[in-house]
Amino acid sequence: MISRPKTQTPLAAVLAFSFLNSIATGIGTSGIYFLTAQGYHFSDRQNYLLGVVLGVTYILGAKGAGPLLRSLARSRRTSRGVLAAMMVLMGGLCVVPSITIALAGDDQPPAWPIWLMAVAYSPLTGILWPMVESYLSGGRSGPALRAAVGSWNLVWSGALVLAFWGIAPFVQFAGAPDAARQAAGALALLVVVHAAGIGVLFRFAPEPAPHAEDAHEPHPAVYSRLLSAFRLLLPTSYMVSSALSPFLPKAIENLAAPLGIGSAWFPVLASAWLLPRWLGFLMLERWQGWHGRWAMPIVGGLLVVAGFAGSFLASRIATGWPGLALQLGGLAAFGFGMATIYCGAIYYALEVGKAQVEAGGTHEALIGVGYTLGPICGLAAASAFGNSEGGRFEWAVVGSVGGLAVLSAAIALVRGAGAVASDAPPHPGSG
Repeated sequence: MISRPKTQTPLAAVLAFSFLNSIATGIGTSGIYFLTAQGYHFSDRQNYLLGVVLGVTYILGAKGAGPLLRSLARSRRTSRGVLAAMMVLMGGLCVVPSITIALAGDDQPPAWPIWLMAVAYSPLTGILWPMVESYLSGGRSGPALRAAVGSWNLVWSGALVLAFWGIAPFVQFAGAPDAARQAAGALALLVVVHAAGIGVLFRFAPEPAPHAEDAHEPHPAVYSRLLSAFRLLLPTSYMVSSALSPFLPKAIENLAAPLGIGSAWFPVLASAWLLPRWLGFLMLERWQGWHGRWAMPIVGGLLVVAGFAGSFLASRIATGWPGLALQLGGLAAFGFGMATIYCGAIYYALEVGKAQVEAGGTHEALIGVGYTLGPICGLAAASAFGNSEGGRFEWAVVGSVGGLAVLSAAIALVRGAGAVASDAPPHPGSG
Protein backbone atom coordinates (compact mmCIF):
# COMPACT_ATOMS: atom_id res chain seq x y z
CA MET A 1 0.00 0.00 0.00
CA ILE A 2 1.27 3.46 -0.87
CA SER A 3 1.52 5.77 2.12
CA ARG A 4 0.62 9.38 1.43
CA PRO A 5 0.62 12.36 3.76
CA LYS A 6 -2.90 13.54 4.45
CA THR A 7 -3.39 17.19 5.27
CA GLN A 8 -6.62 19.07 5.68
CA THR A 9 -7.93 20.75 2.54
CA PRO A 10 -8.85 24.43 3.09
CA LEU A 11 -12.57 24.89 3.56
CA ALA A 12 -12.63 27.73 1.00
CA ALA A 13 -11.34 25.35 -1.68
CA VAL A 14 -13.97 22.71 -0.85
CA LEU A 15 -16.70 25.35 -0.94
CA ALA A 16 -15.52 26.76 -4.28
CA PHE A 17 -15.31 23.30 -5.84
CA SER A 18 -18.76 22.44 -4.47
CA PHE A 19 -20.23 25.69 -5.77
CA LEU A 20 -19.00 25.05 -9.31
CA ASN A 21 -20.05 21.43 -9.37
CA SER A 22 -23.43 22.14 -7.85
CA ILE A 23 -24.11 24.50 -10.75
CA ALA A 24 -23.03 21.88 -13.27
CA THR A 25 -24.69 18.84 -11.74
CA GLY A 26 -27.80 20.85 -10.90
CA ILE A 27 -28.28 21.66 -14.58
CA GLY A 28 -27.18 18.21 -15.72
CA THR A 29 -29.57 16.31 -13.48
CA SER A 30 -32.41 18.72 -12.54
CA GLY A 31 -32.43 21.68 -14.90
CA ILE A 32 -32.04 19.28 -17.81
CA TYR A 33 -35.81 18.68 -17.79
CA PHE A 34 -36.40 22.25 -18.97
CA LEU A 35 -33.88 21.75 -21.77
CA THR A 36 -35.36 18.44 -22.89
CA ALA A 37 -38.95 19.67 -22.72
CA GLN A 38 -38.33 22.88 -24.65
CA GLY A 39 -35.39 21.92 -26.84
CA TYR A 40 -36.04 18.26 -27.60
CA HIS A 41 -39.85 18.17 -27.29
CA PHE A 42 -39.78 15.52 -24.56
CA SER A 43 -43.23 14.47 -23.42
CA ASP A 44 -44.09 13.98 -19.76
CA ARG A 45 -43.51 10.27 -20.21
CA GLN A 46 -40.08 10.81 -21.77
CA ASN A 47 -39.00 13.21 -19.01
CA TYR A 48 -40.10 10.74 -16.36
CA LEU A 49 -38.27 7.95 -18.14
CA LEU A 50 -35.20 10.18 -18.14
CA GLY A 51 -35.72 10.65 -14.40
CA VAL A 52 -35.79 6.89 -13.86
CA VAL A 53 -32.54 6.54 -15.84
CA LEU A 54 -30.91 9.29 -13.78
CA GLY A 55 -32.00 7.62 -10.54
CA VAL A 56 -30.87 4.11 -11.43
CA THR A 57 -27.50 5.21 -12.75
CA TYR A 58 -27.01 7.41 -9.68
CA ILE A 59 -27.48 4.34 -7.48
CA LEU A 60 -24.83 2.50 -9.47
CA GLY A 61 -22.40 5.38 -9.10
CA ALA A 62 -23.09 5.86 -5.40
CA LYS A 63 -22.64 2.16 -4.66
CA GLY A 64 -19.33 2.24 -6.50
CA ALA A 65 -17.97 5.27 -4.65
CA GLY A 66 -16.89 3.36 -1.56
CA PRO A 67 -15.04 0.59 -3.43
CA LEU A 68 -13.40 3.25 -5.62
CA LEU A 69 -12.02 5.14 -2.62
CA ARG A 70 -10.77 1.92 -1.07
CA SER A 71 -9.05 0.93 -4.29
CA LEU A 72 -7.38 4.35 -4.44
CA ALA A 73 -5.82 3.66 -1.06
CA ARG A 74 -4.08 0.62 -2.58
CA SER A 75 -2.91 2.33 -5.76
CA ARG A 76 -0.75 5.23 -6.88
CA ARG A 77 -3.76 7.28 -7.97
CA THR A 78 -4.86 10.07 -5.64
CA SER A 79 -8.39 11.15 -4.86
CA ARG A 80 -7.53 14.61 -6.19
CA GLY A 81 -6.35 13.07 -9.46
CA VAL A 82 -9.55 11.08 -9.78
CA LEU A 83 -11.62 14.23 -9.20
CA ALA A 84 -9.65 16.00 -11.93
CA ALA A 85 -10.23 13.11 -14.33
CA MET A 86 -13.94 13.22 -13.51
CA MET A 87 -14.07 16.94 -14.31
CA VAL A 88 -12.58 16.22 -17.73
CA LEU A 89 -14.99 13.37 -18.38
CA MET A 90 -18.07 15.22 -17.14
CA GLY A 91 -17.15 18.31 -19.12
CA GLY A 92 -16.67 16.19 -22.24
CA LEU A 93 -20.11 14.62 -21.84
CA CYS A 94 -21.69 18.07 -21.64
CA VAL A 95 -20.55 18.99 -25.16
CA VAL A 96 -21.83 15.78 -26.81
CA PRO A 97 -25.26 17.26 -27.74
CA SER A 98 -23.67 20.36 -29.31
CA ILE A 99 -21.15 18.28 -31.25
CA THR A 100 -24.01 16.16 -32.60
CA ILE A 101 -25.87 19.23 -33.82
CA ALA A 102 -22.74 20.64 -35.43
CA LEU A 103 -21.99 17.40 -37.25
CA ALA A 104 -25.58 16.87 -38.34
CA GLY A 105 -26.09 20.49 -39.38
CA ASP A 106 -29.63 20.26 -38.07
CA ASP A 107 -31.33 22.33 -35.39
CA GLN A 108 -33.48 19.36 -34.37
CA PRO A 109 -31.10 16.41 -33.89
CA PRO A 110 -32.01 13.01 -32.47
CA ALA A 111 -32.35 12.75 -28.71
CA TRP A 112 -29.84 9.95 -28.17
CA PRO A 113 -27.02 12.34 -27.13
CA ILE A 114 -29.16 13.48 -24.18
CA TRP A 115 -29.73 9.86 -23.14
CA LEU A 116 -26.03 9.11 -23.53
CA MET A 117 -25.13 12.05 -21.35
CA ALA A 118 -27.67 11.01 -18.70
CA VAL A 119 -26.45 7.41 -18.56
CA ALA A 120 -22.81 8.48 -18.15
CA TYR A 121 -23.11 11.79 -16.25
CA SER A 122 -25.47 10.75 -13.46
CA PRO A 123 -23.35 7.90 -12.02
CA LEU A 124 -20.36 10.23 -12.01
CA THR A 125 -22.33 12.59 -9.75
CA GLY A 126 -23.03 9.63 -7.49
CA ILE A 127 -19.28 9.17 -7.12
CA LEU A 128 -18.40 12.88 -7.05
CA TRP A 129 -20.37 14.07 -4.05
CA PRO A 130 -19.31 11.38 -1.56
CA MET A 131 -15.69 12.17 -2.48
CA VAL A 132 -16.29 15.89 -1.93
CA GLU A 133 -17.93 15.08 1.41
CA SER A 134 -14.81 13.20 2.47
CA TYR A 135 -12.73 16.34 1.84
CA LEU A 136 -15.27 18.46 3.71
CA SER A 137 -15.28 16.28 6.81
CA GLY A 138 -11.61 15.26 6.72
CA GLY A 139 -9.74 16.55 9.75
CA ARG A 140 -12.79 18.38 11.13
CA SER A 141 -14.93 17.51 14.11
CA GLY A 142 -17.23 19.08 16.65
CA PRO A 143 -18.12 22.75 16.16
CA ALA A 144 -15.66 23.11 13.25
CA LEU A 145 -17.37 20.31 11.32
CA ARG A 146 -20.84 21.64 12.07
CA ALA A 147 -19.86 25.13 10.94
CA ALA A 148 -18.26 23.75 7.77
CA VAL A 149 -21.35 21.72 6.91
CA GLY A 150 -23.58 24.73 7.54
CA SER A 151 -21.53 26.88 5.18
CA TRP A 152 -21.45 24.07 2.63
CA ASN A 153 -25.25 23.75 2.68
CA LEU A 154 -25.62 27.43 1.87
CA VAL A 155 -23.06 27.26 -0.92
CA TRP A 156 -24.34 24.22 -2.84
CA SER A 157 -28.01 25.14 -2.44
CA GLY A 158 -27.38 28.74 -3.47
CA ALA A 159 -25.50 27.54 -6.53
CA LEU A 160 -28.58 25.65 -7.67
CA VAL A 161 -30.63 28.85 -7.63
CA LEU A 162 -28.03 30.53 -9.84
CA ALA A 163 -27.93 27.46 -12.10
CA PHE A 164 -31.66 27.68 -12.86
CA TRP A 165 -31.39 31.41 -13.47
CA GLY A 166 -28.39 30.79 -15.70
CA ILE A 167 -30.17 28.44 -18.10
CA ALA A 168 -33.15 30.79 -18.45
CA PRO A 169 -31.87 32.54 -21.63
CA PHE A 170 -31.39 29.14 -23.30
CA VAL A 171 -34.95 27.90 -22.76
CA GLN A 172 -37.32 28.62 -25.62
CA PHE A 173 -40.82 27.51 -26.45
CA ALA A 174 -40.93 24.01 -27.90
CA GLY A 175 -41.10 24.41 -31.65
CA ALA A 176 -38.74 27.37 -31.94
CA PRO A 177 -36.36 26.77 -34.88
CA ASP A 178 -33.20 26.65 -32.82
CA ALA A 179 -34.59 25.41 -29.49
CA ALA A 180 -32.45 22.26 -29.53
CA ARG A 181 -29.33 24.24 -30.39
CA GLN A 182 -30.01 26.58 -27.47
CA ALA A 183 -30.58 23.67 -25.08
CA ALA A 184 -27.40 21.94 -26.21
CA GLY A 185 -25.53 25.23 -25.86
CA ALA A 186 -26.55 25.53 -22.23
CA LEU A 187 -25.12 22.08 -21.54
CA ALA A 188 -21.95 22.85 -23.49
CA LEU A 189 -21.21 25.83 -21.26
CA LEU A 190 -20.86 23.43 -18.36
CA VAL A 191 -17.48 22.39 -19.73
CA VAL A 192 -16.24 25.82 -18.60
CA VAL A 193 -17.62 25.20 -15.11
CA HIS A 194 -15.95 21.80 -14.86
CA ALA A 195 -12.69 23.25 -16.17
CA ALA A 196 -12.82 25.88 -13.43
CA GLY A 197 -13.28 23.02 -10.98
CA ILE A 198 -9.95 21.57 -12.11
CA GLY A 199 -8.32 24.90 -11.28
CA VAL A 200 -9.72 24.79 -7.75
CA LEU A 201 -8.37 21.26 -7.26
CA PHE A 202 -4.84 22.66 -7.11
CA ARG A 203 -5.79 23.84 -3.60
CA PHE A 204 -6.88 20.34 -2.59
CA ALA A 205 -4.67 17.94 -0.67
CA PRO A 206 -3.90 14.74 -2.63
CA GLU A 207 -6.08 12.82 -0.18
CA PRO A 208 -8.81 13.81 2.29
CA ALA A 209 -7.52 14.18 5.83
CA PRO A 210 -8.52 11.35 8.16
CA HIS A 211 -11.89 11.68 9.79
CA ALA A 212 -11.44 13.31 13.19
CA GLU A 213 -13.31 11.46 15.88
CA ASP A 214 -15.50 13.81 17.84
CA ALA A 215 -15.70 13.71 21.61
CA HIS A 216 -19.44 14.10 21.91
CA GLU A 217 -21.16 15.63 24.86
CA PRO A 218 -24.12 13.68 26.26
CA HIS A 219 -27.23 14.47 24.25
CA PRO A 220 -30.92 14.09 25.08
CA ALA A 221 -32.38 10.68 24.24
CA VAL A 222 -34.88 12.36 21.95
CA TYR A 223 -32.04 13.24 19.56
CA SER A 224 -31.55 9.59 18.63
CA ARG A 225 -35.27 9.18 18.01
CA LEU A 226 -35.41 12.35 15.95
CA LEU A 227 -32.43 11.19 13.90
CA SER A 228 -34.22 7.94 13.12
CA ALA A 229 -37.29 9.85 11.95
CA PHE A 230 -35.34 12.31 9.82
CA ARG A 231 -33.24 9.55 8.27
CA LEU A 232 -36.39 8.03 6.78
CA LEU A 233 -37.92 11.37 5.85
CA LEU A 234 -34.80 12.41 3.91
CA PRO A 235 -35.00 9.82 1.08
CA THR A 236 -38.77 10.31 1.10
CA SER A 237 -38.29 14.00 0.39
CA TYR A 238 -35.99 13.12 -2.51
CA MET A 239 -38.67 10.83 -3.87
CA VAL A 240 -41.17 13.70 -3.84
CA SER A 241 -38.63 16.08 -5.38
CA SER A 242 -37.79 13.67 -8.18
CA ALA A 243 -41.48 13.19 -8.93
CA LEU A 244 -41.94 16.95 -9.24
CA SER A 245 -38.86 17.88 -11.29
CA PRO A 246 -39.63 16.09 -14.59
CA PHE A 247 -43.13 17.60 -14.75
CA LEU A 248 -42.22 21.05 -13.44
CA PRO A 249 -41.46 22.55 -16.90
CA LYS A 250 -44.91 21.53 -18.17
CA ALA A 251 -46.66 22.52 -14.94
CA ILE A 252 -45.20 26.02 -15.11
CA GLU A 253 -45.85 26.36 -18.84
CA ASN A 254 -49.52 25.40 -18.37
CA LEU A 255 -50.05 28.45 -16.18
CA ALA A 256 -47.38 30.94 -17.27
CA ALA A 257 -47.68 30.71 -21.07
CA PRO A 258 -51.37 31.79 -21.22
CA LEU A 259 -50.39 34.83 -19.18
CA GLY A 260 -47.87 35.86 -21.83
CA ILE A 261 -44.84 34.95 -19.72
CA GLY A 262 -41.96 33.92 -21.98
CA SER A 263 -40.32 30.53 -21.64
CA ALA A 264 -37.06 32.11 -20.51
CA TRP A 265 -38.84 32.82 -17.24
CA PHE A 266 -39.83 29.18 -16.67
CA PRO A 267 -36.58 28.11 -14.91
CA VAL A 268 -36.67 31.33 -12.88
CA LEU A 269 -40.20 30.53 -11.73
CA ALA A 270 -39.08 26.98 -10.97
CA SER A 271 -36.49 28.37 -8.57
CA ALA A 272 -39.45 29.31 -6.38
CA TRP A 273 -38.62 26.18 -4.39
CA LEU A 274 -34.82 26.41 -4.60
CA LEU A 275 -34.61 29.92 -3.16
CA PRO A 276 -36.87 29.15 -0.15
CA ARG A 277 -34.77 26.05 0.50
CA TRP A 278 -31.66 28.23 0.63
CA LEU A 279 -33.44 30.71 2.90
CA GLY A 280 -34.56 27.80 5.06
CA PHE A 281 -30.97 26.61 5.42
CA LEU A 282 -29.94 30.11 6.41
CA MET A 283 -32.73 30.57 8.95
CA LEU A 284 -32.31 27.16 10.58
CA GLU A 285 -28.57 27.67 10.84
CA ARG A 286 -29.03 31.01 12.59
CA TRP A 287 -32.01 30.07 14.79
CA GLN A 288 -31.35 27.16 17.13
CA GLY A 289 -34.76 26.96 18.78
CA TRP A 290 -35.84 23.96 16.70
CA HIS A 291 -33.33 21.57 18.29
CA GLY A 292 -34.98 18.63 20.04
CA ARG A 293 -38.50 19.47 18.86
CA TRP A 294 -40.77 16.93 17.16
CA ALA A 295 -42.54 19.79 15.42
CA MET A 296 -39.67 19.93 12.93
CA PRO A 297 -40.13 16.55 11.21
CA ILE A 298 -43.92 16.93 11.37
CA VAL A 299 -43.94 20.42 9.87
CA GLY A 300 -41.23 19.53 7.36
CA GLY A 301 -43.11 16.47 6.14
CA LEU A 302 -46.40 18.35 5.86
CA LEU A 303 -44.78 21.21 3.93
CA VAL A 304 -43.13 18.82 1.47
CA VAL A 305 -46.33 16.88 0.74
CA ALA A 306 -48.69 19.87 0.73
CA GLY A 307 -46.31 22.01 -1.31
CA PHE A 308 -45.80 19.22 -3.83
CA ALA A 309 -49.54 18.69 -4.22
CA GLY A 310 -50.27 22.41 -4.52
CA SER A 311 -47.63 23.08 -7.15
CA PHE A 312 -48.42 19.92 -9.12
CA LEU A 313 -52.20 20.43 -9.17
CA ALA A 314 -52.26 24.23 -9.42
CA SER A 315 -53.34 24.32 -13.07
CA ARG A 316 -56.21 21.92 -12.27
CA ILE A 317 -57.40 23.96 -9.30
CA ALA A 318 -57.16 27.52 -10.63
CA THR A 319 -56.19 29.40 -13.78
CA GLY A 320 -54.56 32.72 -14.57
CA TRP A 321 -52.68 34.63 -11.94
CA PRO A 322 -54.42 32.87 -9.00
CA GLY A 323 -53.29 29.53 -10.39
CA LEU A 324 -49.72 30.74 -10.84
CA ALA A 325 -49.73 32.20 -7.32
CA LEU A 326 -50.90 28.83 -5.97
CA GLN A 327 -48.18 27.07 -7.89
CA LEU A 328 -45.40 29.38 -6.67
CA GLY A 329 -46.73 29.24 -3.11
CA GLY A 330 -46.74 25.46 -3.25
CA LEU A 331 -43.16 25.44 -4.53
CA ALA A 332 -42.08 27.79 -1.73
CA ALA A 333 -43.67 25.56 0.91
CA PHE A 334 -42.07 22.51 -0.68
CA GLY A 335 -38.64 24.15 -0.69
CA PHE A 336 -38.81 25.18 2.94
CA GLY A 337 -39.99 21.70 3.88
CA MET A 338 -37.01 20.20 2.05
CA ALA A 339 -34.66 22.48 4.01
CA THR A 340 -36.33 21.52 7.27
CA ILE A 341 -35.94 17.79 6.66
CA TYR A 342 -32.38 18.05 5.43
CA CYS A 343 -31.20 20.31 8.26
CA GLY A 344 -32.78 18.01 10.82
CA ALA A 345 -31.20 14.91 9.29
CA ILE A 346 -27.69 16.30 9.19
CA TYR A 347 -27.86 18.11 12.54
CA TYR A 348 -28.89 15.02 14.50
CA ALA A 349 -26.39 12.86 12.64
CA LEU A 350 -23.65 15.23 13.76
CA GLU A 351 -24.93 15.57 17.32
CA VAL A 352 -25.56 11.89 17.95
CA GLY A 353 -22.08 11.06 16.75
CA LYS A 354 -22.70 9.10 13.57
CA ALA A 355 -21.54 11.87 11.31
CA GLN A 356 -18.82 10.54 9.07
CA VAL A 357 -19.71 12.43 5.92
CA GLU A 358 -18.03 9.95 3.57
CA ALA A 359 -18.98 7.57 0.81
CA GLY A 360 -21.54 5.50 2.70
CA GLY A 361 -22.71 3.46 -0.27
CA THR A 362 -25.81 2.04 1.40
CA HIS A 363 -27.17 5.45 2.32
CA GLU A 364 -26.40 7.05 -1.01
CA ALA A 365 -28.10 4.10 -2.69
CA LEU A 366 -31.15 4.72 -0.49
CA ILE A 367 -31.21 8.32 -1.68
CA GLY A 368 -30.94 6.93 -5.21
CA VAL A 369 -33.99 4.78 -4.55
CA GLY A 370 -35.85 7.97 -3.69
CA TYR A 371 -34.56 9.57 -6.88
CA THR A 372 -35.86 6.57 -8.83
CA LEU A 373 -39.17 5.84 -7.14
CA GLY A 374 -40.59 9.32 -7.74
CA PRO A 375 -40.09 9.23 -11.53
CA ILE A 376 -41.40 5.64 -11.62
CA CYS A 377 -44.70 6.87 -10.15
CA GLY A 378 -44.80 9.66 -12.74
CA LEU A 379 -43.88 7.31 -15.58
CA ALA A 380 -46.65 4.91 -14.60
CA ALA A 381 -49.20 7.72 -14.50
CA ALA A 382 -48.01 9.23 -17.78
CA SER A 383 -48.17 5.82 -19.48
CA ALA A 384 -51.68 5.18 -18.16
CA PHE A 385 -53.27 8.58 -18.63
CA GLY A 386 -50.98 10.72 -20.80
CA ASN A 387 -52.58 14.09 -21.49
CA SER A 388 -56.07 12.92 -20.64
CA GLU A 389 -58.74 15.42 -19.72
CA GLY A 390 -59.78 16.00 -16.13
CA GLY A 391 -56.28 15.95 -14.69
CA ARG A 392 -56.21 12.20 -14.13
CA PHE A 393 -52.45 12.16 -14.73
CA GLU A 394 -51.76 14.86 -12.15
CA TRP A 395 -54.08 13.33 -9.57
CA ALA A 396 -52.54 9.89 -10.12
CA VAL A 397 -49.02 11.21 -9.51
CA VAL A 398 -50.03 13.20 -6.43
CA GLY A 399 -52.02 10.27 -5.08
CA SER A 400 -49.26 7.70 -5.51
CA VAL A 401 -46.31 9.87 -4.45
CA GLY A 402 -48.22 11.66 -1.72
CA GLY A 403 -49.56 8.39 -0.38
CA LEU A 404 -46.10 6.86 -0.20
CA ALA A 405 -44.73 10.00 1.43
CA VAL A 406 -47.45 10.08 4.09
CA LEU A 407 -46.95 6.38 4.79
CA SER A 408 -43.20 6.89 5.10
CA ALA A 409 -43.68 9.88 7.39
CA ALA A 410 -46.04 7.90 9.62
CA ILE A 411 -43.55 5.03 9.86
CA ALA A 412 -40.75 7.50 10.60
CA LEU A 413 -42.63 9.10 13.46
CA VAL A 414 -43.75 5.76 14.92
CA ARG A 415 -40.32 4.16 14.68
CA GLY A 416 -38.73 7.29 16.09
CA ALA A 417 -40.35 6.55 19.42
CA GLY A 418 -37.79 3.86 20.18
CA ALA A 419 -35.28 3.85 17.38
CA VAL A 420 -31.56 3.46 17.57
CA ALA A 421 -29.61 6.09 15.63
CA SER A 422 -28.56 5.19 12.10
CA ASP A 423 -24.86 5.12 11.34
CA ALA A 424 -25.07 6.68 7.89
CA PRO A 425 -24.88 10.43 7.22
CA PRO A 426 -27.42 12.47 5.33
CA HIS A 427 -26.39 13.02 1.72
CA PRO A 428 -26.06 16.71 0.84
CA GLY A 429 -25.69 16.11 -2.86
CA SER A 430 -26.70 18.78 -5.44
CA GLY A 431 -30.35 18.23 -6.14
